[in-house]
Amino acid sequence: MDKIYLSLEEAQTLIPSLKKDLIKLIRLNKMLSLLNSVEIEYEDDYRTLTQEILFNKKFHKLSYNFYTLLDKLHKKGCFVKDINKGVIDFYSFFEGREIFLCWKISEEEIKYWHEVDLGYSARRPVSMIKKTLKNKE
Repeated sequence: MDKIYLSLEEAQTLIPSLKKDLIKLIRLNKMLSLLNSVEIEYEDDYRTLTQEILFNKKFHKLSYNFYTLLDKLHKKGCFVKDINKGVIDFYSFFEGREIFLCWKISEEEIKYWHEVDLGYSARRPVSMIKKTLKNKE
């Protein structure tokens, strides 16, 4: 799948639905982490195997749901950077170069951007580029 480039306006329109999906993704990630940390052993090998089967079915179902949702976001042009912090980047262009529009779940709209090779700590306000930000030509 090729990268999807979005204008600021296009990315902004995704935020309401992304917020709901990202909350689900965060919950699924927490459940998977919790399940992954559990180790249960019984004195009876048969019971241990039975519980392992049930446990693994649940784990893989949650894992499937997690990756299905992650794929849905990816196909919309979202680059989930940090699930635990709720950070999503969107590929865009500014002055002929690739940039990331950067959104965090606690923000009502996209307020920041950063260079592709720099991270969250290098975010700058989108007001700096708002007038010239556009799709890949």
